[in-house]
Amino acid sequence: MNNICVRPLRSSEWPTFKDVRLVALQSAPGMFATSYQEALSRSSEDWRRNIAGPDHQVFGLFDGPRLIGIAGVFGGQEEANRDTAFLVMSFIMPEYRGRGLSAMLYRARLDWIQQKGKFKRVVAAIRASNEVSQRACRHFGLECKGHAARNWPDGATEDELIYELRF
Repeated sequence: MNNICVRPLRSSEWPTFKDVRLVALQSAPGMFATSYQEALSRSSEDWRRNIAGPDHQVFGLFDGPRLIGIAGVFGGQEEANRDTAFLVMSFIMPEYRGRGLSAMLYRARLDWIQQKGKFKRVVAAIRASNEVSQRACRHFGLECKGHAARNWPDGATEDELIYELRF
């Protein structure tokens, strides 16, 4: 555990990011808003752009040089939610789970959000059966504010819970 660290990914690291994201989508097809097939069809430029920009950042969890997890934060794109930061893409390789490492990814994202100084709230949308993500949200002060039925990429219909933290 001494070599575990979190840092913002660089756009040049898109191939490694792509590999981990595809593993996430393939291993948990119903837990993310994006499907494996949709992600597979993205261009290298799409992957590169997805890593970082003025209002978004993907963070990497590393064990030495190996990328073992990812998590992103994206600012809202519509006028009504430009002051909202969305927590997305949380994934840790199965062999590294259960060690409290998701806390490092949450802290990195929340620090990034606060440093930006423009966001008034943080939102995470989570599938109702994803109890691990719900516990992590609650641990970092996010509260469940609502739910709605959603069709997930694995074909199932299940509630999506909306967790929120206001600054």
